Amino acid sequence: MSDNFDPYHKWLGIAPSEQPPNHYRLLGLNLFESDLDVIESGSDRQMAHLRSFQTGPRMRECQRLLNEVAAARVLLLNAQRKSVYDQ
Repeated sequence: MSDNFDPYHKWLGIAPSEQPPNHYRLLGLNLFESDLDVIESGSDRQMAHLRSFQTGPRMRECQRLLNEVAAARVLLLNAQRKSVYDQ
């Protein structure tokens, strides 16, 4: 396995120049997306995709990204926390 593996880029299409990604980019959303259904859908989509790598040789990287996506989802679905984050 290459030591230069970049799971953001390889799995989520987030270029190195966009890293570390903000929560919106991590979920594949437009910046400042406010529709809760869109936020939920984006996080569900990313998590489903990442789970396809969960049992492979990069399971640690996968779990780290799954945790990041889950944290982004929780924050963006909470109006008060989202408002603070957006500032």
